[in-house]
Amino acid sequence: MERFLPILFAIQTRLREILTKNEGYMSSWDIVKIGDVGEDLIKLARDVYPQLIEVEHRILFQSLREAGLGIRSRVAEIQKGELREEDKTYFRSVHEVLGDLCEKIETGEYYKALLDVAAKRERERASPSS
Repeated sequence: MERFLPILFAIQTRLREILTKNEGYMSSWDIVKIGDVGEDLIKLARDVYPQLIEVEHRILFQSLREAGLGIRSRVAEIQKGELREEDKTYFRSVHEVLGDLCEKIETGEYYKALLDVAAKRERERASPSS
């Protein structure tokens, strides 16, 4: 599991940068720049995918990718019309979820949870089936 730490650190570092940029974009509701955030998330997911596959942990890839695709899709819809309050709520909620994820990685809580899951799987493999 220790080989997972550098990947987590890389994700946390890049995700924090993306979130910091996004805060500024949301304060002015610069939709083009918010769209760039979606692309940044998709690129981050793509960049870390091989390492996540190696440690058999695809959920972070999926989470980052889905967030990026969702933002990109929402921006495309807004560009056809106008920015509505529900769009702002959507962007804020995605930002908040990603911020929580980043914080859990920063504090080590995410890694601890991974260790707990791995230990539980190991115990399940070691105990005889009923």
